[in-house]
Amino acid sequence: MNQIASYSKHILLSLCLLLCVLTAVHAELPYRHVQVLKGIDDHHVMFTVAEKDPFGSIWLVSGGELYRYDGVHVVPFAKLYEGKLPFDEVQTIAIDPWGRIWLNTRNGILIFDLHTWRFCFNEHFAETLTEKKALAFCQTGEDFFVATESGEVWQIDRYRKTLLFSFNVDKRRGRHTVGNLFTADDDRIWLAVSRNLYGYDRHQGKHQVAHIPSKIEDCIEDLLPLKGGVLIRNYRDGYYIYDGEGFRLTSIRSEQEHDFTNWNHWGFVDGDRVMMFNRQGQYLELARDTTLSVLKKGYHRLAEHVLYKRLNAWRQFGDEWLLATDQGLYAVFPSSFSFDYVEYGTARGMFRQNNYYYFGGYGFLHRMPLQGSVTEYRKAPEKNYYAAHMQHKDTAYVALESGFLGRIIDGKLVTFQPVVSQQYAHKFSDLAYCLTPYKETTLLVGTSSGIWQYDVKTNQAMPLLDATGTFFSKGKRILSIRYLDGKLTYSTEDGYYVFDGNDNKKRYPEGQQQLMIYDHLKDRGFEYLATKGRGVVVLTDSGSRTISVQQGLGSNTVYQLFALDGALFAGTHRGLSIVTDNRIFNYRTNDGLPFEEFNHQAIFYDTLTHRLFMGGIGGYVFFNPKDLLKAATQKDAIPEPRIAALHVGLRGNRYKHYYAADALRDTIVLSEDALTFNMDFARPDFYRHGYDVLYKIDPLMDGFQQMASSGQITLVGLRPGEYKVHVRILPNNGGVEKTWTWLLVKQPAFVETQGFYALVLLSIAGLVTYIILQRAKRVKDEKTLRKQISRDLHDEVGGLLTGISMQADLLSMEKARDKQSGAASIGQYSREAVQMMDDIIWAIDSRNNGQDSLQERMEYLAFQMLEPKGIRVLFDCGTKTDRKIPQIVRQNTYLLFKEILHNIVKHAQAEWVSVSLLLDKRSMTMEVRNNGAKDTAHENKLRKGQGMRNMETRARQMNGTISVTQDDGVYTVQLKVNLRNIKWTI
Repeated sequence: MNQIASYSKHILLSLCLLLCVLTAVHAELPYRHVQVLKGIDDHHVMFTVAEKDPFGSIWLVSGGELYRYDGVHVVPFAKLYEGKLPFDEVQTIAIDPWGRIWLNTRNGILIFDLHTWRFCFNEHFAETLTEKKALAFCQTGEDFFVATESGEVWQIDRYRKTLLFSFNVDKRRGRHTVGNLFTADDDRIWLAVSRNLYGYDRHQGKHQVAHIPSKIEDCIEDLLPLKGGVLIRNYRDGYYIYDGEGFRLTSIRSEQEHDFTNWNHWGFVDGDRVMMFNRQGQYLELARDTTLSVLKKGYHRLAEHVLYKRLNAWRQFGDEWLLATDQGLYAVFPSSFSFDYVEYGTARGMFRQNNYYYFGGYGFLHRMPLQGSVTEYRKAPEKNYYAAHMQHKDTAYVALESGFLGRIIDGKLVTFQPVVSQQYAHKFSDLAYCLTPYKETTLLVGTSSGIWQYDVKTNQAMPLLDATGTFFSKGKRILSIRYLDGKLTYSTEDGYYVFDGNDNKKRYPEGQQQLMIYDHLKDRGFEYLATKGRGVVVLTDSGSRTISVQQGLGSNTVYQLFALDGALFAGTHRGLSIVTDNRIFNYRTNDGLPFEEFNHQAIFYDTLTHRLFMGGIGGYVFFNPKDLLKAATQKDAIPEPRIAALHVGLRGNRYKHYYAADALRDTIVLSEDALTFNMDFARPDFYRHGYDVLYKIDPLMDGFQQMASSGQITLVGLRPGEYKVHVRILPNNGGVEKTWTWLLVKQPAFVETQGFYALVLLSIAGLVTYIILQRAKRVKDEKTLRKQISRDLHDEVGGLLTGISMQADLLSMEKARDKQSGAASIGQYSREAVQMMDDIIWAIDSRNNGQDSLQERMEYLAFQMLEPKGIRVLFDCGTKTDRKIPQIVRQNTYLLFKEILHNIVKHAQAEWVSVSLLLDKRSMTMEVRNNGAKDTAHENKLRKGQGMRNMETRARQMNGTISVTQDDGVYTVQLKVNLRNIKWTI
């Protein structure tokens, strides 16, 4: 009975599925794919697996090596990680919800934390696992699971791990499946291994084991969790369902047996639905339960070579799937709008006749019913059909490349051979680009040689003339033409013109300027021109303005225009642009367009079905313009920019690189020795969202400028202070722009701090104070010197002059015989007075502060005083130097030397006197020796009196020391002065 019931259920499910397929109509598919990367480089294009981290970067395994792609660059992990890598080969990877990469290497599991940029070994969640190899990884929502080759299933949390259950592992595992045999949802975990299917109830904490029949297990390829069971894909038979009781085959089967690359190779779970992308563009949405009822059937446009031929692995991240293939990395994700597509080649003019659409181009016409696919229409001859005008629902006129004009009635083409008078025959051209209805039964045809009017009834053609009978458009290539309200407007390769029936005037551009204008139209009082190079030009009664790339237009080359309810649809060289309410929305291939380059005036609006057809190099796309406009205005915000790396150049040719997420915060502090600074910005999801990135640095820049394609901001010679780095995103799809800000703080060196400047100011103030005090001391010293000079003059010279006066008095009183000795005394006193005055003048003159001057003065004094006494003088002045002697040192040294000589003359019976004067940059030493020490007691009595005290006083005045010694009859006086401690001016 159970078998009969199961068989009946199977038949019922098949009938339901068949009924759904028979009654299904075309359904929109909100999924599309783009190629994220062609490869690591041009020569290495295979990816084993790809994962996306919480920061938007994609991690890839290629050739056993790990790479990171930040939307700008593909960089090997070995270059990002400064230390020695603890692995040689990576087999697969997974990224948990907390930003940790789980690397399954040949040596076991390794866990790398993207926040701290280090490997985890001793943390609780990593202990023991790093010693094992992973069988598979699994993630659902915020839950992450690891199945090890040692037969354990672990649930990983942020800080810990929990063992859920164990299983048996067959060490002789066979092939590696492309699909996922370890999966989970909120209720259960499923694992297919070693011919067993393990199911773990996450609510009750219990698991069960079911043996997989060999006919299923041999070709098992994938597991998809269902409510109440699991869906098992078998590439030979199709899909099986396990509902806890047994395995049963569904009606979803493969058309080719034993082919793991067949149509059911790829499917996934999304919410309460199972999505399946089948062969020949078929698409199914099934209920995610054991009934697998069909909820939607449609057609996808995902390239089959991506899904079936070279797929190595796929991973889901939110609403997106990353497909790692042998020919690059692809992404599949929902589309905000699904474009219908008529693919047949380069598009030209089209029209509708009854229930068929006819598409022009190079070669045969193509035809498509209102519902169905396009086919080549061979009943019409092979020509180039440039443009069309629908006169009635069953009659259309077409402009031909050769043949001038034709008429299609119920799908049958009749070409005209117009009659042209001999007057204009040599000017006639049968290469027609565009046409428009004119007066009564006349059509205006734009050709490669001007505008011609064609009378349908008489089959006559003649050039359009102005009031003077001039063929005003002669020789012009007419690209678009309109006749409305008695005015003819047309565009050419040199501009846009208006003809009112009498006069022909150039409307734009002014003067002799030339501009190619492909198309034009008038809507709500505005005239729009599709130009080559200036975007869309808008003409008003007061002037003109342009809508260009700078305002957000897809391209400055625009081929075709259509207006509806104030919205402008423009087919450009780089996608479809919509202009409405001062906002611009752009659609390109990564937004679902099958091609980006629109061309010619290939545009048609079906007023009955509200379909807008826009043609390009791959055929036509068509859609309801109101639906597209509604979808465009509801576009989601693009992802925010993220810093991928910081590079800081330091003094000493040192560099520091920062990749850890914890270091890439909103506030970045640079050390005082930072010389250069680079910010590498990632562009997450750039392949999904087209946008431009601008940046500004306050206060270094006045306005925003475009960020380089490298995604890098470089600062050199940054001075200490705070800077704000602003990054602005301008969505190409008309989304609201947004700005993010990072605070950059450059710490100052000590010499750049306020404390240093305060110290400098204090030092300057101290120096100024010192100079002022020294000047005051110098003035005081000068006063003291003047007082000393006055005393000396008073004491010495005054005494001598008094002696002279007394001798003069005595001379006047004495007898003649005594006058001779008195005169001699007067002469002696006079000479001594002169000598005294000379000594005083020499002492106060700063020009005599050199060693030579002091030496010469001392020698002169010694010979003057000692030679008359018969005492020999020996001088030794040592090494000459340019060092100046402070004036007070020179003065006191000379006076001290003079007093020493006086003592020798008065108190010693010396036969010789030796004088030594040594001077260097640090000190001065004077030593005077004589052999006149005969009577020790007498010498001590004489030399320790007032004279010795005077010498010590003079030595103290110049911060020097004086010493007197006597040894073996030699009396020595030594003076030492430390010139470094001199605190007076020179």
